[in-house]
Amino acid sequence: MARMRRIQILLEPELDDRLEREAAARGVSKSALVRACVRDGLESEPFDNGLLALALAGLGEGEPMDSVRHDEVIYEWGYE
Repeated sequence: MARMRRIQILLEPELDDRLEREAAARGVSKSALVRACVRDGLESEPFDNGLLALALAGLGEGEPMDSVRHDEVIYEWGYE
């Protein structure tokens, strides 16, 4: 088995219940299921909620006041 790091996360009770049921259905531990979900999520398309574009606005990619009007900018760029 690969070397592991212990971390702590907080889940809503409903999500933890779903995780427990799914892990049991797959015959794996909750930890193994979380690792698989994280691995799959990180290998898929990068999550883009507009924050990267907003950060880039501060690097010359936008208007000087975009960092102040961030909510407007995010909606103007089509992110909700």
